[in-house]
Parts: sequence; C-alpha cells; structure tokens
Amino acid sequence: MTAGGDTVTARRDVLVVGAGPIGLVAALLLADAGVRTTLVEKETEPGDLPRAISLQDESFRTLEQLGVADALKAESLLDTGSRYFGLGDRLLLEARPVASRLGHPAKTQFDQPILERLLWERAVAHEGLEFLRGAEARAITQDGGGVSVTVTTGEETSGARTRTLTADWLIGADGGRSFVRRAVGIDLAGTTQPQRWIVVDLHDEPRARDPFAEFHGDGERPYVLVPGVKGRLRLEFMLFDHEDPDEMTTPERIRELVVPRFRTGLTPDDVRRAVVYVAHQRVARTYRAGRAFLVGDAAHLMPPFAGQGLNAGIRDATNLTWKLTAAITGRARERLLDSYEVERRAHGAAMVTVSRRVGAVVMATHPVVTRVRDSVVRTVSLIPRVRDFLANMRFISPPDYSAGVAVAAHGVTLGTVTVGRALSQPVVRDVTGAERGLDAHLGHGWTLLQIGGPPGAAVDAYWDAIGAGRLCVRAPGGEPIAGTVTETTAVLTSGAGSLPVFVAVRPDRYVAAVFDSAGEQRVVEGLRAFVDDRSRRTLPYSEPPAPAHH
Repeated sequence: MTAGGDTVTARRDVLVVGAGPIGLVAALLLADAGVRTTLVEKETEPGDLPRAISLQDESFRTLEQLGVADALKAESLLDTGSRYFGLGDRLLLEARPVASRLGHPAKTQFDQPILERLLWERAVAHEGLEFLRGAEARAITQDGGGVSVTVTTGEETSGARTRTLTADWLIGADGGRSFVRRAVGIDLAGTTQPQRWIVVDLHDEPRARDPFAEFHGDGERPYVLVPGVKGRLRLEFMLFDHEDPDEMTTPERIRELVVPRFRTGLTPDDVRRAVVYVAHQRVARTYRAGRAFLVGDAAHLMPPFAGQGLNAGIRDATNLTWKLTAAITGRARERLLDSYEVERRAHGAAMVTVSRRVGAVVMATHPVVTRVRDSVVRTVSLIPRVRDFLANMRFISPPDYSAGVAVAAHGVTLGTVTVGRALSQPVVRDVTGAERGLDAHLGHGWTLLQIGGPPGAAVDAYWDAIGAGRLCVRAPGGEPIAGTVTETTAVLTSGAGSLPVFVAVRPDRYVAAVFDSAGEQRVVEGLRAFVDDRSRRTLPYSEPPAPAHH
C-alpha cells in the first residue's frame, strides 16, 4: 500500500485507473490473486454521494469474495421488488426477481457511499495493492511489451510531480467521462435521452415503507421512489423542457416537490444530494484497445431505471480480472483475453436496451400514450406466461457466456447446472461440520467439481497444470470426508447418478463445462484454446479474506 506522493519504483502487472466501486473491485480481485497491481485515483477520499442504489445477487457474490458483503448487507434493504403505477396512481404491476440460487438476496437497495468506504478501506489496508491517491492520469502510451501511464500528484500551485507508471496491462475504470477511453482511442456508440431528471436523496425518512422501488407514471410528472434503511429515501422527478436545472435544485423548489406529498416538512439538512441528470444510452465500440481494457461506466452508460449500471460494472471487473491473472501467469491465450468483450459487451448492450425500455414506460406523459400503456399492461398481465415474465422480472436476463470460455455439454446433463451460466451456490457441510455457502470452498482460481461417484476419480493432468482445485460435492445425508462437502439440500447433486460427472468452474463462478470421464478430452482440448496448461509463473494465491465487520 502506498499513499499519494510516494514513488513507484517497479514495473507492475496491472494498472487500474479509477477507484470508484468498479475500479476498487477490480484492483482488489487482482491483488487477492497475487497480481502486482497499482490503483490510481485522483481523489484522496472515497466518494460520499449516493449514486447507484440497486445491487443484485451476483454482485454480492463478488463482494463476499472480497470480504465486505456482510458489512454492506447490514446497511441495506434486502430482498426488494418493484411496483409500477399508472394513471391515477393505480398499481399496474408488482414485480420481484425469482428467488436467487446464488446464495444472496436477488435484489437489494444499498447505499453507494457505504460500499465505496468498505472497498476503499480494504484497498488502503491491502499489503499487496499499491494505492496511489491524489494521482491523476495525464497520458497513456502502449506497445507490444506493455503500457505506460503518466500521472501527476499534488497541487499545481504547490509543485505537482509528474511520473510514469509502467505495467503489462491497463484497466480503465474511470467512469463515464473516462480519460483512459479517450486516450486509447475508443468511441462510444449510442444516444442521450432528451428527458432530464432530478434526483433528491433524503435523510431521516419518518415513514416505514414497503421494500419496493416505486415507478409512478402518472402522466403528469413521472417520479421514482426508492426506500432504504436507517431513514434513507430517494426520490427522482422528471423535469419539463421549460424548467431550469439550477433553479430546480434550490431548497425552495426541492421543498415544493417533496412537501406535502412525501413529507410534512423538509429542512436543508434533510437533503443529502439534489442533482439533475440526463440518462445516456451508450456502449463503447470495443472494450479493448491493445493492452488496455474498459470496465464499468467507461465501457457502457445506461439509464438508471433497471438498476443495472453498477451491477454490469462489477460483472465486468469479475470477468476481466481472472483473465488478466491468467495472462500474467502465462496461461492465457489471446482468445481468452478477447473473450472479455465477447462475453461482456453483448450483455452490457442488452442491459442498456432494457433500461431504456423501462424508462420509456415510466416517462410517458401524453394522455393517449399513457392510457394505451395502462390498458396494454393490464391486458397482457391476464396471460399467465406474460404475467410470470413481468412479475418475476425475467426481462432482466442474467449473462450467458456459452459463446465464450465454455465447452458445450454433449450427452451429459445436471439438472441445475448450465454451461455458460453462473454456478448455483448451495449450502454445504464440510468435514468439520461447518455449514457455509459453496463459494467458501472454491478459492481464487479454477475448480473442478465432482458430482456423484466415489470421491477422487482420476482426471486429466490439465486441471492440476492450470491450478484447478478439486472438490467432491456429495448428496445430503452422507458424512463429508477430506476433499468433499455434503449439500444440506440437494441442488447440484439433484438427479446425479452413480457415475461421476464433472463441472469445470471458472474463477468467476461461471460454468465452463459439464462432462463425464468419456468426454473429458474433448473438454480439455476446448478449454486449452483459451487457457494454456504450460504456466511460466506462479502467483502467491492468498486465502479468501475473512468477512469485514464494521
């Protein structure tokens, strides 16, 4: 760990520019895997303004790996849903995500400053992470051997210092106005919606509210209401063309918006933040330029209505960092690095589209359009399959990486395991009798799970060569022995037979392959196109961090 102003003396494996939540996640995942990482951030303290507010189960899965999930959950409203209201404030639809199979609440309302503080504190304390605060990236050059970033530290009036940092790889996590994106010549494609919104975040909400984000398309001034814990409340109002954003953020106008409809009174101290924004619908034309990669808002900007921006960014960081780790060890073929864009860009673009469509439903104000909208929603909700699709929020689809680092299953199936999808996380019992989520036994790298058959079945030497851990998951009722865990409720073992079936689990907890002994060589050859088993360097993998308590 290095405070701003100290000298970086050695070439690093990876430079991460931007210490918002996505950059922090990326840097910590790399550092935990033993990758020599430098994190560059122009600010000297974590962000303290609420921005993102919705977190999904997969994001919590990554945060659990970083040891901050429990502390964040204690400050969050868990297992939330959404309600959509039409004309006359009539409820059109109540929606909740399907129950999570990943071991965490499917949807949660959280407070971004708390998340940033937890990640920031862990980054500062991490002995394996060089964290340069008060350092701003000014220039980037790269060639076939590496990347150089020129940064300045200190105030210009008191003698700013300029230095050059070098590394094998660069991650741009520096937000929607990304300097990294511009410096490496990547454009954004897309549009900006014409409607402006004012976000008002409040303290000390006196009312107990149901755990639902509310979207009110009343045809007059559409608004969104999102409750939190400990008196936190977010209100968002659409502005009209004639309204001036500076005037609308004055205490007087904010009070007119909030009182008496939402509160009986409002003081300036009740307002955490009031800001006007326009929603962008833009995706980088490519997520990679040479040795530089983009993650988070640097790669995609999306409207807030589906709550996907931060979640997409955490998926980016989780997907990219294990592939860069493989590159540092010499195991990554070029196709593995290219798979980052293959896997993430299509899903990021899909979430931009979903967010835009949800926003269009909410923002309608024309009398004919709003009446038609309400009538259509009520009518299609009478169709059971459509009602299920909407009420379970299936329009927010999870990633499918089967076109990336994956080998399609041939003749072998496990009912709850799908190639290209995230692995379910059942509760398992280990040899000590402790019951925890399966992820606690998976470590930082690849894992080869064995389902069914006697423990310790012989496998190809490829798995050891790429550092894959071995674990046998047994059905409920049996006593675990060394190298095995037993499910408390059958999930992965549901439908398993007497012969062993193997599940190749990637470091990001996605399923790369499902196979039996007869099909192993086909899987090994398929994965070898991405991950070489001839490593040239070993990283000092650390144990998963203990949960943080605050």
